[in-house]
Amino acid sequence: MTAATGSGRPTAPEPPWYRHPMVWLIIAIPGSAVLVGSLLLTLAIVTPESVVREDYYQAGRTINIDLRETHQAADLGISATFQGHPDDGWLLRVSPRRADTAVEGGLEVLLAHPTLASRDREIALSPDGRGAWSGMLEPIGGRHMLTIRPLAGGWLLRREVVLESSDDERIEVSARPWGAPQ
Repeated sequence: MTAATGSGRPTAPEPPWYRHPMVWLIIAIPGSAVLVGSLLLTLAIVTPESVVREDYYQAGRTINIDLRETHQAADLGISATFQGHPDDGWLLRVSPRRADTAVEGGLEVLLAHPTLASRDREIALSPDGRGAWSGMLEPIGGRHMLTIRPLAGGWLLRREVVLESSDDERIEVSARPWGAPQ
């Protein structure tokens, strides 16, 4: 049956509510919020937390020891050189400026990614017989925190490095006290 307007002409019947596009727009906005919220909740539950260290309090308490070790590395003139390319791998060579620097055993090297623990790399360097230590590092690129220390302790080199392509494919890092200009 058709409805008549005031002019006497019949009009088409009003379509059901689900035929109006504005209704679906109003339903889609909160519906998409629920969907995205469910996705984020699932990711938060399933993805492990690798950003925060378990021993963050102990690590914070040892900062003063690290500062003394960092100053010692600066006094010895410890420097590290990366040679290579992110796609081919890196040769890491650590050398002191002073010839009288003696380290028993090797060096422990940690390249820690700022956010992803799965991209952290740890290697041990062995003496090369010329007063330095060297070792190969698998292909890796991007920003990392470099930490180098002797297995027996005594000094510490900790610097942020960006391992990426460069013209000479050589990246140098030297020890300096915290707060010293780069």
